[in-house]
Formats: sequence, structure tokens, C-alpha cells
Amino acid sequence: MKTISALKARSRLGTILDEVSKKKEHYLIERLSKPLAVVIPVEEYEETISKESRKVRLRKVAQEIDEWRGKYGGKLAGWDVVKTIRKMREERTGQILKDTDNDRR
Repeated sequence: MKTISALKARSRLGTILDEVSKKKEHYLIERLSKPLAVVIPVEEYEETISKESRKVRLRKVAQEIDEWRGKYGGKLAGWDVVKTIRKMREERTGQILKDTDNDRR
């Protein structure tokens, strides 16, 4: 990994981007000798960081589902999902037919 100051990075941005994208170089950008950012190839970012954030999002969704089940799960015992969906479809179809008849008049 190459280390470069923020000022130098600003003046050499095009060169840095070329090296990162073509040569797969990594750059650590510092200001006043303190690390601020890392520039890495987009492929590497997608393979590591975005996969991790996806895992975090999936864990969050799973946790929300578990919380929902805890809150409403007992209330839904014996509920027939298929019948409910069929009923909703029939109601929707009836409403669409009714709206179509009204539009024709």
C-alpha cells in the first residue's frame, strides 16, 4: 500500500486512479500524518465491503422478522394464508371490474 499526503493526492488524482484501476495498487491518503482514507480498486471493494454490508443488512432484517414474530406470532395461530390471499384477489378483481364498468358509462 502506498501512502500519500492529501495535497499530493489532489494534484495526482488522475495518476492515482490509473494505478488503482489498472495496477490494482492501494493508496492510503493522510493529512498531517493521520490516515484519512484508502483508495482501492472497485472490484475489491465490491468483494469485501459490500458483501459485509449485505450481511449486516440481512442480519438486521432477520432480527426485525424475529421481533415481528414475537409480537404478532401468537395472534396468527390457525390463520389460513391461502384463503386470505384468495379473498383479497377476489375483492380486488371485483373492484377492478366495477371500476371498468363505471368507466364505460
